[in-house]
Amino acid sequence: MSTIATLCNGNKTRGSSFDLSSFYTEQGAYAFSKKTPVNSTAHQNIPIAKEKVDNVWQTLLSQSLNPVKRLIYTHIPFCATHCAFCGFFQNAVKKNDTQKYTDYLMKELAQNVDSTLVQSTPIHAIYFGGGTPTALSAKQLKQIISFYKNHFPLAPDCEITIEGRILNFDEEKIEACLEAGANRFSIGIQTFDTKIRRSMGRYASKEQAITFIEKIAHYNSAAVVCDLMFGLPGQTMDSWQTDLEIVQNLPLDGIDLYAINILPNTKLAENIASQKIVAPTPEEIYNYYIVGQQALYNVGWVQLSNNHWARTTRERNLYNLLIKQGADFLAYGSGAGGRLDNYSFMLARSLEHYYAVLDEQRKPFMMLMHNQQPSWSHQLQGQAETGLIHLPHFLEQPSLLQPLINNWYQSKLITDDSFHLRMTPSGRFWGRNIYMALDNILKQIIV
Repeated sequence: MSTIATLCNGNKTRGSSFDLSSFYTEQGAYAFSKKTPVNSTAHQNIPIAKEKVDNVWQTLLSQSLNPVKRLIYTHIPFCATHCAFCGFFQNAVKKNDTQKYTDYLMKELAQNVDSTLVQSTPIHAIYFGGGTPTALSAKQLKQIISFYKNHFPLAPDCEITIEGRILNFDEEKIEACLEAGANRFSIGIQTFDTKIRRSMGRYASKEQAITFIEKIAHYNSAAVVCDLMFGLPGQTMDSWQTDLEIVQNLPLDGIDLYAINILPNTKLAENIASQKIVAPTPEEIYNYYIVGQQALYNVGWVQLSNNHWARTTRERNLYNLLIKQGADFLAYGSGAGGRLDNYSFMLARSLEHYYAVLDEQRKPFMMLMHNQQPSWSHQLQGQAETGLIHLPHFLEQPSLLQPLINNWYQSKLITDDSFHLRMTPSGRFWGRNIYMALDNILKQIIV
C-alpha cells in the first residue's frame, strides 16, 4: 500500500454515505459549467504575522527540508510593451535601470547561497520568467545564469529556461545565454497572425516571428518551445489551424497551447466590458483545444501535460511538471513567488521596497504564508496534469468513488470505468476541474 493510501486509510472515512452527486458532470463536450482557474486552490493559506516573517525565514534557511525535488524561479519584472491580455505587467523597461536591478538581484542571490537550505538539495530546473527576462542586456543575463552555475548545487541535467519575446532578443543575448549554460528557450508567440498580434500589443509580424524561431533553433544548443493561445479576439478556427500548421513546420522541440485568460484590470477585459470586442464562448474555447490536441497528435507530438507537447526528446518541460507535483522552489527577484515545505511566499513587487529591504540585508518578502495543501494533494495535481490518476494511490477503498467514475466515463472524460482514470482529450481539457473535484472529495471523505 502506498504512503498516501496508508495515510488516507489511517483516518476515518464517511464511507458510502458521502454524496457525490454535486460532482457529477453533464454528458457531451461541455461537461462542466466553466473551467476552474489555474491558480485556484481548495486549501487555505494562513499569512505569517509580519513581525515573525524574518524569524521563520531564518529557521527555514537552517534546515534541509523534506527530500523533494527543488527548483528555482527568477523574476525579471520589465517589459517593453504592455500586452492587452497580460495582468502581470510591473515596470516599463525604458523607465528603469536594468543594471541596478541586476546588481540587487545578484545581492539577493548571494545573500543566503551558502545556507543549509540552498546547498542541501540539488536544483533540477531554473526558470527565468517575468515580465520579460530578455529585457535585460546580454551581459546581465550571462552574469545571473553564471552565478547559478557557479554557486548553486545544480543537478547535472538541470533545465535552465529563459522566457523571452521576439522584440530585442538578438544574437548577442542568445549566445550569452547559451555560453552561460541556458539549455531551454520559451518564446511567447501567442499567434502568428500579424493583425491579431498587433491588436494584443505584439508588434512583430508573422514573418518576423517565423524567422526568429528558425534563427534561435539554428544554434541547435537548447530546446526551443513556444506558446500559442486560443480564444484571442479576432481569432477564427481557420486562423487557429494556420497557427498549428506553422508550428508543425518550424524546428521547435515543444509547444504550449493555452486558452486566453481574461484577467480583470487588463485592456482586454476593458474592451470586452465596453463591447468593443466579443469574448470567446466556452464552446469555442473547448473546440480550439480539441482541434489543437488532435492536430499535434496526428503528426506524432507527445503530450507531456494538459497544455504542453514535445516533438523531440530534448524537450522535458521539467520545471512546469515538477511545480504541479509539489516540488519546492526557491524564488528570487521583485515579484517572484516561491514555495518551501509548508510555506509559500511572494517577494516585494515595488522595486523601491525590494531595493530598500535588500539594503538592510534581509529577504524582501511581501508576504509569507503557511501552506495548508497536503502532499497528497500535490501528487493528485501532478497526476491530473499528466492525464492519468491512480485512485488506489490515494484511497484504499477507491470503490467509494465508483458512482462518480461511472458518471465521468459516461460523460467521456475518462476512457473506462476502472480506478485508474485515464483522461480522454475532453478530460485533458477539463483536467483542472477533475483535479479540484477529487481534491474536494478527498478532503471531505477523510475525517
